[in-house]
Amino acid sequence: MRPGSSGRGRDVLRSVVLTALGMAGAAGVCGCYSDSCAEGYLCEIPPPEPSPCDGDPATAPALDMCGVFVSEDGDDRNPGTKAEPVNTLQRAIRLAAGSERGDGRGLPRRVYACGGAFKEAITLPSGVDIWGARLCAGGDWSYLGPNQLTTIAPPVGIPLRVTQGEETSTIFGVRVVAADASANDGKSSIAMILSQGAKANVVSSEVIAGNGKDGEPGEDAFSERAPDGLVGNDGADACTAEAAAGARPVVTVCDDGIESTGGYGGGGGLETGGDGTSGLPEPAGNTDERGLAGGGASSMRCTDGENGAKGADAERAAGAVGDGLLGVDGWVGVRGVDGKRGGVGQGGGGGGGGKGRDEINVCPASRPQGGAAGGSGGSGGCGGKGGQGGSYGGASIGIVALQGSDLTVDASTVLGAKGGDGGVGGTGQWGGLGADGGRRGSGAVTDTSRGCDGGFGGDGGRGGDAGGGIGGHSLGIGSVGASVAILQHATVLPGQAGTGGLGGNATPERPLGQGQDGITAFWYRFGAPAAEPPR
Repeated sequence: MRPGSSGRGRDVLRSVVLTALGMAGAAGVCGCYSDSCAEGYLCEIPPPEPSPCDGDPATAPALDMCGVFVSEDGDDRNPGTKAEPVNTLQRAIRLAAGSERGDGRGLPRRVYACGGAFKEAITLPSGVDIWGARLCAGGDWSYLGPNQLTTIAPPVGIPLRVTQGEETSTIFGVRVVAADASANDGKSSIAMILSQGAKANVVSSEVIAGNGKDGEPGEDAFSERAPDGLVGNDGADACTAEAAAGARPVVTVCDDGIESTGGYGGGGGLETGGDGTSGLPEPAGNTDERGLAGGGASSMRCTDGENGAKGADAERAAGAVGDGLLGVDGWVGVRGVDGKRGGVGQGGGGGGGGKGRDEINVCPASRPQGGAAGGSGGSGGCGGKGGQGGSYGGASIGIVALQGSDLTVDASTVLGAKGGDGGVGGTGQWGGLGADGGRRGSGAVTDTSRGCDGGFGGDGGRGGDAGGGIGGHSLGIGSVGASVAILQHATVLPGQAGTGGLGGNATPERPLGQGQDGITAFWYRFGAPAAEPPR
């Protein structure tokens, strides 16, 4: 019995201790017992010893057992220890990820990087950390501080990409710098991408995008006109047939398959001349000229075919609008709308035919008595092609976080730069010229015996000028369906967004067809891309 303990107190203590022991036993904790087998007490279990690899990256010692070491002066044939570091970050990352280690030590998935410059684009697997800004001289490998960060700055490509996984990667003491227009599209500049489902903490680091490239202008349509129409066929003279056939039509076939056809000439007859036919295609709306057919001679002389309607000029296309899309290659913008083709000119109407018999018999008795035929209408010119839309300006984005990713920025700086201006829309092509109608057949003395002329074909419409592309965004962070935390001591800033491109043949004073300006924001959330329609 313990001194000073009553039997009742001892029983209560035993009950509490045994209950606690039962609970502790379920968790694998042992108890302590007195000399009496009936009495048991809980012992204080010392906490587990902290791992030497844990701790603040700024103060925790850099040990061989804690990761892989990389130096500009290293050799990728080395094992990656402090004394024998590797030379490239990607080699160190592969070793740290365990793909080539094979020694079963279960070391932390960590890379210690010297405070130098590495000109390589790297891919960081889930759960692999980079602890940069290390003092490599003398083999110390301690943290140098925020003014001597490890720089990752490849001449092309996206410098740092974190891939999908359950574990979080920590990027500490690193300066990530993207070159101008270095993303896969050759326009945008993006310093870091979190792939779908990736997790990353950016701590005491800098992530800096370069400038986006201006969008290319849309291609102009041909400077020469579209194909012209064809001259109509002439009508047959009077006194050459009892019923002279009207002139056959001419047809212009444009390269889009649309045709312009002059109207048939009216045939020459004995008592009356035949009517011509109208030109095709028929115009829409109430135009001044409609390519109507000429009438044949009866009591009055025949009438000429009317001129065909001009093809409609295409309007200037709209400038590009929209946010664009984030994806595995960064950002894809929106081009300006292409200009539409101008309308084809209508063929001219065919001229009416003449008649042979009149108060005065005009044809010699020895010859056929029919009047002259009308000429066919000339065909219209083809419509001009439209210009192509201007391309988008490249974006400048510090970090892109895709669907399901998780990003935390702590005590770090993330900067966007200048987005590229959108490209100017291309100019449209002039339409082809309509052609003359066929000449009437000649007659004898009387007006009613001769045929009538076919109408002119209408000119083709001018192709439309295209719209300008959107300007490139300037964003510190761009995300779509991602979780983003910007902590108190972080600085996330954009630069200057690009200006939307002008439409073709527009001016700054009259910015018709201009594309939308880029977005400027420290953090911009993009909408999810629309689902593809079922096929």
